[in-house]
Amino acid sequence: MNHHPIALQIEKADKAIVAEDFDTLMDIYTKDAILVVMPGVNAVGKNAILEAFKKIAVYFKNGLQVKQNGMEILESGDTALVLANTVVSGPNYPATERKATYVFNRSSDGTWLCSIDNSYGHDVIRTKS
Repeated sequence: MNHHPIALQIEKADKAIVAEDFDTLMDIYTKDAILVVMPGVNAVGKNAILEAFKKIAVYFKNGLQVKQNGMEILESGDTALVLANTVVSGPNYPATERKATYVFNRSSDGTWLCSIDNSYGHDVIRTKS
């Protein structure tokens, strides 16, 4: 198991998402964080992210499951890029592995907080047809 503080934060976030413990989940984000809700749709700031996660829970019939199937943490000073194989499933959604990208920033007290949460990874790139 990876004991890097960021990996522990991601594990905490995954458990909070599954439990729909949104208070704990919001403690993991910076105040101006961005959540990619789906390609082309972002929630910006904790209030918008909270509302998005409530809607996501309903979409997944309150049975969303999230887990990591491997990750790499690239850290430079107070910024880190996380590349992860994130597995998402639910009662109405088969297990799907996404190539997620996350950005974390170390706060003044040393806590790593998520500033960009993009479980879709490069799938957010839209090509012109």
